[in-house]
Formats: sequence, C-alpha cells, structure tokens
Amino acid sequence: MAEVALANKHVLAMIISGILAAIAVALLLVRNHNLSRALQNTRSAHHENSVVHLNQEAPNHSDVQQRELVEKLVVFMEQNKPYLESHITVERLANKLNVSPKLLSSTINSQLHVNFFELIGNYRVAEAKKRLADEELRQKSISEIMKSCGFNSKSVFNQAFKKSVGVTPSHYRQQHLH
Repeated sequence: MAEVALANKHVLAMIISGILAAIAVALLLVRNHNLSRALQNTRSAHHENSVVHLNQEAPNHSDVQQRELVEKLVVFMEQNKPYLESHITVERLANKLNVSPKLLSSTINSQLHVNFFELIGNYRVAEAKKRLADEELRQKSISEIMKSCGFNSKSVFNQAFKKSVGVTPSHYRQQHLH
C-alpha cells in the first residue's frame, strides 16, 4: 500500500512538473512573440541609413520644442559637420545652435535615445564608412581617415566602428574597395 501511495505521489509530481513546464513554455512563446512584434515595429519605424531616431510617443509642449531642436540639429550636423572637429563638446555645439547645453543634452537623450558622445560617434563612424569606401581616398591611410573624421584615438575608433558596423575599419575597406 505504501508503494502505491509513493508511486501515486511520483505520478502526481510528474504531472504537476509537466503542467508547470508547459506553462513556462507558453509564457516564453508569448514573450518571444511580443518581443518579435516589438522589434519588427521598431525596425519598420526607423529608416535603415538614419543616424538618429526620434521618439514616437505623443508629443507634449516640451516634446514639440525638442523635436524642433532635433530637426535643427540634424540639418546643422549634415550641413556643417561639427562632429569632424576632434574636440567638439556639447557646450560648443549648443552655442552654435543658440540653445543651452542642458536643453541640447536632454533633447539628444530623450528624443534620440543616445548621449552626446554616442551621437557624435555615430556621425563620425558614418563619415568614416563613406571615406573608407571612397575609391578616391584609397591612398589615404585608415589613421588619416580616422583623424579626418574627428577621432583622436585609434582604439576608440576601432571599437566604435566595429560596434556600429560589425567589422573592423580595415575589413570594411577591403569589402568595399574590391
């Protein structure tokens, strides 16, 4: 009798374990589905070659002001390329845009979801990609291109480039100049 009771307990434990495992798998599948859908929505909301990404939440007065500043910032970055200055700071850039450094920094953080240094690094890497793939700049060394894009340190450049592009600058150049 005791053996039957023990066997029943084992069967019951196995059934409960199976049910818990099934629930866990179902929760993981639902979570994975939700994450996939969120990732797909995020990807479709962003332009493939865009360096900056805007916050898509409902705007309030501050958001409208910040979005206007982002538009002004993007135009200024594309036309004047201040990121090519190796010693650019948030204060210098804010001064050029006639806004306070605090407003510029908070706008970059909240609207573009990066900090000032990440934003500058993103623009610099995008510029380096163009220059490394430019046939006319084939004779320029990677160090020269790195410096002309505003980077002071080869290790920082290599790290930022590889993080953004997935390959080293030299590998990227080989892929695009052959």
